[in-house]
Amino acid sequence: MNELFRAGQKTYDRGRLRLAAAMVVIVLLSFLFGSVVARADTTEHQFAVEGAGRASCATYTEARKSNPPQAARYLGFIEGYLTAANRYEPNTFDLTPWHTPEALALIVDQHCKQAASDGLAMVAQRLVVAMMPHRLASESELVEVREGDKSVLVYEKIIRRAQNQLARRGLFAGERDGKDSQEFRAAVTRFQQLAKLDQSGVPDVATLWVLLNP
Repeated sequence: MNELFRAGQKTYDRGRLRLAAAMVVIVLLSFLFGSVVARADTTEHQFAVEGAGRASCATYTEARKSNPPQAARYLGFIEGYLTAANRYEPNTFDLTPWHTPEALALIVDQHCKQAASDGLAMVAQRLVVAMMPHRLASESELVEVREGDKSVLVYEKIIRRAQNQLARRGLFAGERDGKDSQEFRAAVTRFQQLAKLDQSGVPDVATLWVLLNP
Protein backbone atom coordinates (compact mmCIF):
# COMPACT_ATOMS: atom_id res chain seq x y z
CA MET A 1 0.00 0.00 0.00
CA ASN A 2 2.97 2.35 0.49
CA GLU A 3 3.67 2.16 -3.25
CA LEU A 4 0.03 2.91 -4.02
CA PHE A 5 0.12 5.80 -1.58
CA ARG A 6 3.18 7.37 -3.21
CA ALA A 7 1.78 6.92 -6.72
CA GLY A 8 -1.58 8.29 -5.71
CA GLN A 9 -0.10 11.43 -4.18
CA LYS A 10 1.03 12.69 -7.58
CA THR A 11 -2.52 12.60 -8.98
CA TYR A 12 -4.49 14.48 -6.34
CA ASP A 13 -6.03 17.85 -7.08
CA ARG A 14 -5.14 19.97 -4.05
CA GLY A 15 -8.01 22.37 -4.39
CA ARG A 16 -11.01 20.10 -4.98
CA LEU A 17 -12.06 17.57 -2.38
CA ARG A 18 -14.39 15.60 -4.64
CA LEU A 19 -11.70 15.07 -7.25
CA ALA A 20 -9.23 14.11 -4.55
CA ALA A 21 -11.68 11.57 -3.16
CA ALA A 22 -12.24 10.17 -6.64
CA MET A 23 -8.53 9.69 -7.25
CA VAL A 24 -8.06 8.00 -3.89
CA VAL A 25 -10.81 5.54 -4.74
CA ILE A 26 -9.35 4.84 -8.18
CA VAL A 27 -5.87 4.25 -6.78
CA LEU A 28 -7.26 1.77 -4.26
CA LEU A 29 -9.49 -0.13 -6.70
CA SER A 30 -6.86 -2.79 -7.34
CA PHE A 31 -6.69 -3.37 -3.59
CA LEU A 32 -10.47 -3.46 -3.18
CA PHE A 33 -11.46 -5.53 -6.20
CA GLY A 34 -8.23 -7.31 -6.97
CA SER A 35 -6.96 -9.07 -3.88
CA VAL A 36 -10.43 -9.90 -2.58
CA VAL A 37 -12.13 -11.27 -5.70
CA ALA A 38 -10.97 -14.82 -5.11
CA ARG A 39 -12.39 -14.84 -1.60
CA ALA A 40 -15.64 -13.24 -2.74
CA ASP A 41 -16.19 -15.94 -5.36
CA THR A 42 -15.36 -19.00 -3.27
CA THR A 43 -18.85 -19.60 -1.95
CA GLU A 44 -20.96 -22.26 -3.68
CA HIS A 45 -24.24 -21.07 -2.22
CA GLN A 46 -26.80 -20.30 -4.92
CA PHE A 47 -29.45 -17.65 -4.42
CA ALA A 48 -31.97 -15.64 -6.41
CA VAL A 49 -31.24 -12.02 -7.25
CA GLU A 50 -34.18 -9.66 -7.32
CA GLY A 51 -34.90 -6.33 -8.99
CA ALA A 52 -32.04 -3.92 -9.61
CA GLY A 53 -29.46 -6.48 -8.55
CA ARG A 54 -30.03 -8.33 -11.82
CA ALA A 55 -28.74 -5.40 -13.87
CA SER A 56 -25.30 -5.66 -15.41
CA CYS A 57 -22.49 -3.20 -14.97
CA ALA A 58 -22.95 -2.16 -18.59
CA THR A 59 -26.59 -1.31 -17.92
CA TYR A 60 -25.61 0.61 -14.80
CA THR A 61 -22.93 2.58 -16.64
CA GLU A 62 -25.38 3.55 -19.38
CA ALA A 63 -27.92 4.64 -16.78
CA ARG A 64 -25.32 6.86 -15.12
CA LYS A 65 -24.95 8.66 -18.45
CA SER A 66 -28.55 8.87 -19.66
CA ASN A 67 -31.01 7.96 -16.91
CA PRO A 68 -30.06 9.41 -13.49
CA PRO A 69 -33.25 8.22 -11.72
CA GLN A 70 -32.57 4.64 -12.83
CA ALA A 71 -28.91 4.94 -11.86
CA ALA A 72 -30.01 6.16 -8.42
CA ARG A 73 -32.19 3.03 -8.14
CA TYR A 74 -29.19 0.84 -8.92
CA LEU A 75 -27.07 2.64 -6.34
CA GLY A 76 -29.92 2.28 -3.88
CA PHE A 77 -29.69 -1.47 -4.37
CA ILE A 78 -25.96 -1.35 -3.51
CA GLU A 79 -26.63 0.72 -0.39
CA GLY A 80 -29.46 -1.60 0.63
CA TYR A 81 -27.21 -4.60 0.16
CA LEU A 82 -24.58 -3.03 2.40
CA THR A 83 -27.19 -2.19 5.02
CA ALA A 84 -28.36 -5.81 5.00
CA ALA A 85 -24.76 -6.92 5.36
CA ASN A 86 -24.44 -4.68 8.41
CA ARG A 87 -27.34 -6.63 9.87
CA TYR A 88 -26.28 -10.16 8.98
CA GLU A 89 -22.48 -10.23 8.77
CA PRO A 90 -20.94 -11.29 12.11
CA ASN A 91 -19.16 -8.69 14.23
CA THR A 92 -20.33 -5.89 11.96
CA PHE A 93 -21.99 -2.60 12.86
CA ASP A 94 -21.02 -0.54 9.79
CA LEU A 95 -19.13 -1.89 6.78
CA THR A 96 -18.54 1.57 5.32
CA PRO A 97 -17.90 3.74 8.37
CA TRP A 98 -16.58 6.83 6.57
CA HIS A 99 -17.65 6.31 2.96
CA THR A 100 -20.24 8.72 1.56
CA PRO A 101 -22.79 7.66 -1.08
CA GLU A 102 -20.72 9.65 -3.58
CA ALA A 103 -17.58 7.70 -2.72
CA LEU A 104 -19.41 4.37 -3.05
CA ALA A 105 -20.76 5.50 -6.42
CA LEU A 106 -17.21 6.26 -7.58
CA ILE A 107 -16.07 2.77 -6.57
CA VAL A 108 -18.96 1.14 -8.43
CA ASP A 109 -18.45 3.42 -11.46
CA GLN A 110 -14.80 2.50 -11.83
CA HIS A 111 -15.35 -1.21 -11.30
CA CYS A 112 -18.19 -1.34 -13.80
CA LYS A 113 -16.11 0.41 -16.45
CA GLN A 114 -13.56 -2.38 -16.10
CA ALA A 115 -16.00 -5.30 -15.78
CA ALA A 116 -19.08 -4.50 -17.86
CA SER A 117 -20.51 -8.02 -17.68
CA ASP A 118 -20.57 -8.24 -13.88
CA GLY A 119 -23.97 -8.09 -12.25
CA LEU A 120 -24.66 -5.50 -9.58
CA ALA A 121 -25.37 -8.22 -7.02
CA MET A 122 -21.85 -9.58 -7.61
CA VAL A 123 -20.39 -6.09 -7.33
CA ALA A 124 -22.23 -5.54 -4.06
CA GLN A 125 -20.95 -8.82 -2.60
CA ARG A 126 -17.39 -8.03 -3.63
CA LEU A 127 -17.78 -4.64 -2.00
CA VAL A 128 -18.89 -6.32 1.23
CA VAL A 129 -15.78 -8.50 1.27
CA ALA A 130 -13.49 -5.60 0.34
CA MET A 131 -14.82 -3.39 3.11
CA MET A 132 -14.49 -5.99 5.86
CA PRO A 133 -11.03 -4.82 7.02
CA HIS A 134 -12.37 -1.27 7.44
CA ARG A 135 -15.66 -2.07 9.18
CA LEU A 136 -16.79 -1.06 12.64
CA ALA A 137 -17.48 -4.21 14.59
CA SER A 138 -19.63 -2.48 17.21
CA GLU A 139 -21.70 0.67 17.66
CA SER A 140 -19.94 4.00 18.00
CA GLU A 141 -21.10 7.55 18.60
CA LEU A 142 -20.91 10.12 15.83
CA VAL A 143 -18.71 13.15 16.53
CA GLU A 144 -18.84 16.42 14.60
CA VAL A 145 -15.40 17.66 13.59
CA ARG A 146 -15.50 21.30 12.49
CA GLU A 147 -12.81 23.59 11.16
CA GLY A 148 -14.01 26.97 9.91
CA ASP A 149 -16.90 26.37 7.52
CA LYS A 150 -15.95 22.71 7.00
CA SER A 151 -17.48 19.98 9.11
CA VAL A 152 -17.92 16.21 8.98
CA LEU A 153 -19.60 13.61 11.15
CA VAL A 154 -17.21 10.80 12.02
CA TYR A 155 -17.58 7.81 14.30
CA GLU A 156 -15.67 8.16 17.56
CA LYS A 157 -13.88 4.88 16.90
CA ILE A 158 -12.78 6.07 13.45
CA ILE A 159 -11.37 9.23 15.02
CA ARG A 160 -9.41 7.00 17.39
CA ARG A 161 -8.03 5.09 14.41
CA ALA A 162 -7.10 8.37 12.77
CA GLN A 163 -5.42 9.63 15.94
CA ASN A 164 -3.43 6.41 16.20
CA GLN A 165 -2.22 6.69 12.61
CA LEU A 166 -1.37 10.37 12.98
CA ALA A 167 0.58 9.57 16.15
CA ARG A 168 2.51 6.82 14.35
CA ARG A 169 3.59 9.44 11.82
CA GLY A 170 4.68 11.82 14.56
CA LEU A 171 1.93 14.31 13.72
CA PHE A 172 -0.24 13.97 16.81
CA ALA A 173 0.83 13.90 20.46
CA GLY A 174 -2.55 14.37 22.10
CA GLU A 175 -4.79 11.89 23.86
CA ARG A 176 -6.20 9.24 21.54
CA ASP A 177 -9.71 9.60 22.86
CA GLY A 178 -11.86 9.74 19.72
CA LYS A 179 -12.75 13.38 20.35
CA ASP A 180 -12.39 16.51 18.27
CA SER A 181 -9.75 19.01 19.35
CA GLN A 182 -7.68 21.81 17.91
CA GLU A 183 -4.59 19.61 18.19
CA PHE A 184 -6.31 16.81 16.26
CA ARG A 185 -7.44 19.16 13.49
CA ALA A 186 -3.93 20.65 13.25
CA ALA A 187 -2.53 17.13 12.82
CA VAL A 188 -5.12 16.35 10.15
CA THR A 189 -4.20 19.54 8.29
CA ARG A 190 -0.51 18.67 8.42
CA PHE A 191 -1.21 15.18 7.10
CA GLN A 192 -3.36 16.59 4.30
CA GLN A 193 -0.53 18.91 3.37
CA LEU A 194 1.97 16.04 3.24
CA ALA A 195 -0.45 13.85 1.27
CA LYS A 196 -1.28 16.68 -1.17
CA LEU A 197 -4.97 16.60 -0.24
CA ASP A 198 -7.37 19.48 0.25
CA GLN A 199 -6.26 21.10 3.52
CA SER A 200 -9.69 21.34 5.12
CA GLY A 201 -8.54 20.38 8.61
CA VAL A 202 -11.33 17.81 8.90
CA PRO A 203 -11.05 14.02 8.37
CA ASP A 204 -13.04 13.82 5.14
CA VAL A 205 -13.41 10.76 2.90
CA ALA A 206 -10.21 11.31 0.92
CA THR A 207 -8.15 11.93 4.05
CA LEU A 208 -9.42 8.84 5.84
CA TRP A 209 -8.85 6.66 2.75
CA VAL A 210 -5.18 7.59 2.63
CA LEU A 211 -4.57 7.81 6.38
CA LEU A 212 -6.19 4.50 7.29
CA ASN A 213 -4.66 2.53 4.39
CA PRO A 214 -0.94 2.89 5.18
